[in-house]
Amino acid sequence: AKIRKELGIGADQLIIGSFQKDGNGWRKGLTPKLIKGPDIFCDMITKLAKKNKIHVLLTGPARGYVIKRLRDAKINFSHFYSRNYLSLIKYFQILDLYLITSREEGGPKALLESLACGVPLVSAKVGMVPEVIDDGKNGFLVNIEDVDSFCLKAGELIENVNLRKTFVLNGLNAVKSYDYSLIAKMYWEEIYSKLLKYEN
Repeated sequence: AKIRKELGIGADQLIIGSFQKDGNGWRKGLTPKLIKGPDIFCDMITKLAKKNKIHVLLTGPARGYVIKRLRDAKINFSHFYSRNYLSLIKYFQILDLYLITSREEGGPKALLESLACGVPLVSAKVGMVPEVIDDGKNGFLVNIEDVDSFCLKAGELIENVNLRKTFVLNGLNAVKSYDYSLIAKMYWEEIYSKLLKYEN
């Protein structure tokens, strides 16, 4: 509530997050990096804003394309760029919803970060997302570039407080499996220890 107040975001506004770099280059980023889906994100937000009071929270460099689209559509937003990744936690914790609209991903990091911070998630089926998200249980999955499905699933979460709570609880449980200590142990047992035995 404190951070929301500091940012001047009204209690009646839904805060949707997008924390990434989705513009080409390291300056203003007015040309979109399309594999990150900033055009899809903006199309979706524009549709959602017709029925909901939305405030978009952006972090990261080169967000010029998204910022211009939001300004043109007269959608409220805030943008922050901090080189200290730990500062992201306070921003994640005030989100009502996080969207992953990418066309391609290796992760993304925001997937596990959202779950760990208790943020309901709607994501395209990219990267490791389908391995982590059990559709309808701890998040929603939609096909890549499917703006209508994104809006439909986001709308369900916006309207259903109990569903959001369920996603949060299930997400917090699911993300425990990806704790560094567990992943490191798994890699050691299944890969590195066997390689060392082979060399000896």
